[in-house]
Amino acid sequence: MQLPRCPTPLFLGLFIALSVVIPCTSSYAETPSKMIHAIVQMSGTDISTDSFFAKPKIFWRASNQYCRVDEEPDPKNGIHGRLIMNEPDAWLINSADNTAKHVLDRGPTFNCKLPIFAMDEQMATSKIGELEIGRELDFFHANGAKLIECPKLQFEANCYELGIADSVLRLVERVEIHAPILIGLAQGGLAQGGLAQGGKLYQARYLLWEEAPFKADLFAQPTGVKIEESK
Repeated sequence: MQLPRCPTPLFLGLFIALSVVIPCTSSYAETPSKMIHAIVQMSGTDISTDSFFAKPKIFWRASNQYCRVDEEPDPKNGIHGRLIMNEPDAWLINSADNTAKHVLDRGPTFNCKLPIFAMDEQMATSKIGELEIGRELDFFHANGAKLIECPKLQFEANCYELGIADSVLRLVERVEIHAPILIGLAQGGLAQGGLAQGGKLYQARYLLWEEAPFKADLFAQPTGVKIEESK
């Protein structure tokens, strides 16, 4: 699915999520019974702690058909972003002015994606971009991640490390709920236990990760907004 570029960079992550597809086809014969609900806060190189990008985002996902992202308000730029994907339909919504853009995915693939590390389009379309909200542990296991020693925590945890090209990914899993609580990306690799010179470090901290009953209304066409059809 190819989209026009957004006039402000604050919707970049949402447009990336819409623009990326995976090379397979999907069938939605059955409505899912469960969904993943997560709240994630990003930090790291080039992300100021008081910036919009450091604010938590709320994610919902059910199968490859239903995805949703809610951002916090950004009064400075007049944006309160929300992305709803119910393949093949998607809506980019600005609740600040009650407007929305509708995009119809014309295929041949129909898969919504929620890349965790999408600092730019190049990263989102790389192997690292295949690491998605709701698919975190699957990605690490499928790509041969190794167990490493965890720091001392107040709960039982598994820690995984995975090298991809010149980058290193690490995930901390809370064992009792089989959920990620922290994922780190060292872009440029590690050296003697620290970040390699010239490298960049990003972290996705999970404030919430839970499996919940599927709610179809979360992924329905938005109401109360003026919808523009994407050309």
